[in-house]
Amino acid sequence: MSLIDLVKSKVKDDSGRLTDNDDYSPAVAAALAKYSKDRPGELVDDVNGAGTHDVDLPDGWVEGFSRVSSVEYPVGLVPEAYLPERDWRIYRGPDGPVLRLLREVPSIGSPVRVTITVPRVEADIVSGDLDAVGCLAASFCCETLANLFAQTSDPTIAADVVNYRTKSGEFAARGKRLRQLYLDHLGIDADGGFPAASVKASAPETDRVRLTH
Repeated sequence: MSLIDLVKSKVKDDSGRLTDNDDYSPAVAAALAKYSKDRPGELVDDVNGAGTHDVDLPDGWVEGFSRVSSVEYPVGLVPEAYLPERDWRIYRGPDGPVLRLLREVPSIGSPVRVTITVPRVEADIVSGDLDAVGCLAASFCCETLANLFAQTSDPTIAADVVNYRTKSGEFAARGKRLRQLYLDHLGIDADGGFPAASVKASAPETDRVRLTH
């Protein structure tokens, strides 16, 4: 089952406001962004020395997200020769960031093994985490639906107003439960870490909103 299909099954949108994949994609993207911060992926790459203190960062480096987890130099020793964090740093120059080794000068072509964190995509979700990520994405969808129902009413028809408010409350409660399932699975305190509420899925485009009487 794809992540979007999993999200659809959890949202259970019987209101018919979210009908196709484009309606769910923003929530899935937001959930993957949150999950990436909570449990980032790792990329290990060998970059070649250039005879200076500076070596290139791996091609998968994502500015604003990635960080260096470890630096191994020289490569191939047993036990491994990991450089302490005090011996390297990220240096940002006019041509972009590089990894600066403060004590080592790798010769030209000599490999430096660098491990960095990278964002996760659906295919990189850790085995066992898929359902939790689906819960998080579904929670964003439910929050969006709750907000849409709360903002939409026809004051001339009291029954509709009550119905909209009821739907809003139902989706808000469902979203809260789903988000808590994600936090519990990853062992995250709801009051700490990277708060789920700081990543919000966008509502469907204006011409796609089906909240009409």
